Amino acid sequence: MSFIEGFFIGIAMIIFVGPVFFLLLNSSFQFGAKAGIAVALGIIISDIICVLLCYYGLSSFMKASQNQFWIGIIGSAILFGLGVNYLFKKATVTKNVSVNSKKWSTFFVKGFSVNFFNPFVFIVWIGVFKYGQEKYVDTIALLVFLIAVLTGILTTDLLKVFLSAKLKQFITPYRLNIFFKITGVILLIFSFRLVYLVW
Repeated sequence: MSFIEGFFIGIAMIIFVGPVFFLLLNSSFQFGAKAGIAVALGIIISDIICVLLCYYGLSSFMKASQNQFWIGIIGSAILFGLGVNYLFKKATVTKNVSVNSKKWSTFFVKGFSVNFFNPFVFIVWIGVFKYGQEKYVDTIALLVFLIAVLTGILTTDLLKVFLSAKLKQFITPYRLNIFFKITGVILLIFSFRLVYLVW
């Protein structure tokens, strides 16, 4: 029961359209499914770290206003850099791209950092953890619940990757350029919003 509930909570998190959503789509559109999977793995590893921080009682540390401020500032700087990069990036649609290990790790780091340095992610995980802790007193049931939430999130992220990879055949350099510009503006908005929220 705890797994089913956790899995559907993880799936439901698809409603949160944040900066990682656009990072996933852009990576998949331009470099294919492997790049998108690398981003998705970076996201899920950062989520696992968030869960571990909650599990080992560090949620109070993450909720401290001073710590939230610096996490927000770092996250905002990362989003600002990515936003500017996408604004001035020239789109090229390539077929059968081979992503080597160096590029793979770059996509992984992007997914990890954009997700990890977003205070909103910590707030969501603290809420999910507290909910699970109150509902499932048994430690094993709680762990199953949290693993199920992570599984649901990874499932939705991988679906986004494969769907965007399938849509790649309909993407032209012109359309991709427009999408890059939109993504750049959205990431900059997220960046400024993050600074505003933590200030």
